[in-house]
Formats: sequence, C-alpha cells, structure tokens
Amino acid sequence: MKVVRLFEDNMFEHELQAIQALNLDLEMVVRPSQTPSEIIENAKDADIIITVYEPLTKEVLSQLPNLKLVVYRSIGFNSVDLAYANERQLPVSHITQYCVDEVANYVVAAILSHNRRILDFNQSVKVDHKWDYELFPDMRRLSSLTVGLIGFGNIPRLVAQRLQVFGCKVMAYDPFVPAEVFANAGVTQVSLEEIFAHSDYISSHLPLNDSTKEMLNATLFNLCENQPVFINSSRGGVVNEKDLVAALQSGKLSYAILDVVHSEDPDLSKLPFMQMDNVVLTPHIAFYSQEAFIQGVQDNFKNIQAFLNGDLAHAEIVNLKQIQA
Repeated sequence: MKVVRLFEDNMFEHELQAIQALNLDLEMVVRPSQTPSEIIENAKDADIIITVYEPLTKEVLSQLPNLKLVVYRSIGFNSVDLAYANERQLPVSHITQYCVDEVANYVVAAILSHNRRILDFNQSVKVDHKWDYELFPDMRRLSSLTVGLIGFGNIPRLVAQRLQVFGCKVMAYDPFVPAEVFANAGVTQVSLEEIFAHSDYISSHLPLNDSTKEMLNATLFNLCENQPVFINSSRGGVVNEKDLVAALQSGKLSYAILDVVHSEDPDLSKLPFMQMDNVVLTPHIAFYSQEAFIQGVQDNFKNIQAFLNGDLAHAEIVNLKQIQA
C-alpha cells in the first residue's frame, strides 16, 4: 500500500522508523500539495493519505480511486468533506493525545502571563522606558478569579487540573460530556452563557464544524460582566472575528490571546488584531514540540496498523458510526 503525506515537515525518518517498528508493508512518499488540483495529481495512486489542513473536498476525494483511509496528523479534521466521506464509506482517522500537554500548558501560560502582566510590563520598560510597578492597578490574585472552559475534552481537563493548583475556580461547558466527569474533575458544569457572564478568563477548546462555525459571537461577548480575557488555541473559525474585534474595542473583553485566526495562513497586513494593544498573537504554535511531532507520527501509524488489521475501533476513526451504519 502507498501512503502519501500531503505536507512538508522533518518527520520522514521517524515515519520510516514507525513503519519498521510496526512491521507494516507500506511505501511512504511525501508530495506537498496545497490546492485541490495538486492533491488530485499527487495522491491519485495513494491508498492512504496523511494530511493536516489540505482541502479534501468532494471533488478531490471523488478523484482518488485507490483511497482507503484519510489520516489526520492533528486532533482537528475540519478540512475534509465528512459527509461525502461517509457517503463513500471512507474512514477518516485523527490523533487525540499527541499534543494535549503542549496545548494545556499554552493556555495556562497565557493565563499566568496575562495575570502577572509580564508582556505588558516588559513593553513598558523596554519600549516605553518606564519603570512603573503601578501601571496595572487592577491586577488580581489568580486564586480569586474564575476560568471558564468552552469544551471539556482531553485538553481542557488538563487545563483544569493545572489551574486548580493555583486555587482559582474552574467551570466548563460541554453538552457531550456526562455530569459525573465534571464532578470527578472538581469542575462546575455550566451553560455557555454562564461562561461568558461570570468568567475572568475564557478559553476556547471547540472543534470546528458546521455547528461550531462562528459560534462565539456578539451574542455571547455582550453577556460579559467581568471584562474577561479571551484565549483561543482551538480553531479560529469558531469565532466571529468582527464581533471579537468589536468586543475588544468596547471593553466587553479586556484582552485576547489568540493562537489561531480564521486562516491558517493569514495576510498579516489585513489581520485586524495586528494593531490592537490588547491582543497577543502566536502563529498556531500551542501544539508545537519535538516530542509532540514524534508522538503524532507514532500515533498516526498505530492507527494505520489498527485499520489494516481490521480493528477500526482502535484506529481513532472519527466517522466510525456513520461508515458502519
């Protein structure tokens, strides 16, 4: 079987090692492909493709006759036409554990950095040449504050665990998680509206799909009572960016720390957050570490092995119920 990776990285040797370690009969090739036409040309002989952001539309998938499995080297899988994959009985696999530590640590670091105003004080000293410890008289003790988590999967559960060490109250919204999971984690289960109304820090952990697209918008931002800080390390598309800008300008939100925006390759000259002093931007790096990359490769090929063995239940197939229906 031929495996085609559709993006560049430096993990090829680790992929070959994983193939050897798992004793898989696979031919591995790398063919970077960004456009639908490039994917169709470069993956026309692929039995399995490994992807992250590449557009796997119905048009693309319908012209890949050998394709038996789509493998995401990411938790998110929003670039595939899942409805068509279901129609075609095409399994789509992702990896759920490979960067949970990194993203959880990013969120906690964002909260701690803002809470102690580290970046802002550094700016004041080095750029503005001011030595003023009273620059932010509204600074609060973290243990007196409330953090609201939107979503309560693997990553936000780790965020909650880490934050509880600091004594702050943690609440979360996730309609797909049983009440006992919240209770066992010591986290208060609340509505999405309560997150925005009562949090001092709000962290989004939503996947991007049809039901979550621009789900975080003015309706929710206008509920904010505490001028919270908004953190997004999930997907930019879950936020209405115009509404977010307006909320930051009006003071409904006091600050934003964004690892993601609508585009994975934004035009920085047009990105509205670039000129906003109350926004910190990072280029989708919350997941990043060498260990995460290597684990991602290993988890990909464990899922491929499970698929080839017919063990779909352990291949992290996101559309398993639909293709088995």
